[in-house]
Amino acid sequence: MRRSRRGGHGGLEFGGSGEDSFVAVVVTKLTGALLFILLLTMVIMALIPKADQARPEGQDGEPAAPLAITTPPELPEAIAGRPYNVALAAVGGQGSLRWALDGPLPKGLSFDPNSARLHGTPSAGTPRPVELVLRVSDGSDRDARAARLTVYQPNSPLTLPSRWAPGLPPIPWRAWLEQGFGFLVLLLVYQLGMTAVNRLERLANDPDDSSPRRFLLYRILVRSATLGSAAALAVWLWRQRVG
Repeated sequence: MRRSRRGGHGGLEFGGSGEDSFVAVVVTKLTGALLFILLLTMVIMALIPKADQARPEGQDGEPAAPLAITTPPELPEAIAGRPYNVALAAVGGQGSLRWALDGPLPKGLSFDPNSARLHGTPSAGTPRPVELVLRVSDGSDRDARAARLTVYQPNSPLTLPSRWAPGLPPIPWRAWLEQGFGFLVLLLVYQLGMTAVNRLERLANDPDDSSPRRFLLYRILVRSATLGSAAALAVWLWRQRVG
């Protein structure tokens, strides 16, 4: 405080140093900057969507993909009499998945919805693929897909080589019959049967008149048996192709 005389008047004058003015300016600017930052933060928070309005995210922070079944429409083939185990798969969604399977399952197979596994041992083959429908849901999303399952019936080999000659491989008789070898076997059996009847007729020394009739009956029986077997084989092949 100092006394001053200006314009013929006296009075007291309060004054300050230059450092006090600089501090006041700095404080004013910092306060304005803080207010601007606070206002900007409030605007940004207002623009960011709330957690319940945001899209669901996966484990990596990315938006969750739609739920979709990845199991192929053609399920792996099963073989009758052998264990079968296939796990169904899906991608996307969130939370635990709930599976369901619609359609008649082959005898011996069952589906576990908790583990999404189709397992068991089919007892017999299927003449045609079984039509199934796979379904999965996570509570908010769901997906479905048609699928086909085929159960093959394995060829049963002849037991003759395995019992009398263990060193010989089993004979795939069913595959041979389907290729037409059955008719060749019937022809060979017919030739052997007729040759045996002719030889017996030549060796017969019975002067009885009924002898020619008896061998004629033998020939008729051989021919009838051969024709009946050929007809049965033809019907079996036709059913295999159609079924």
